[in-house]
Amino acid sequence: MSKRKLGKLINDNIVLIVGIPLIIGIHYGWAKLQDIPYLVDPAHKKQLPIITVSFSQFRSFLIPHGVI
Repeated sequence: MSKRKLGKLINDNIVLIVGIPLIIGIHYGWAKLQDIPYLVDPAHKKQLPIITVSFSQFRSFLIPHGVI
């Protein structure tokens, strides 16, 4: 791949190249902060935001269709 094509690929997809690792890093940081007991009481520990959203979306799809 030439430098020009590589530069165009990076410029066209910069949001994905920066955004996806950023989202992964935020979720990893959230999980690590939740594991520190003096920062987060185990009784108040929460799941990762992406898991919480996935469960709510999954339930909101299944309930109207009579599955749950």
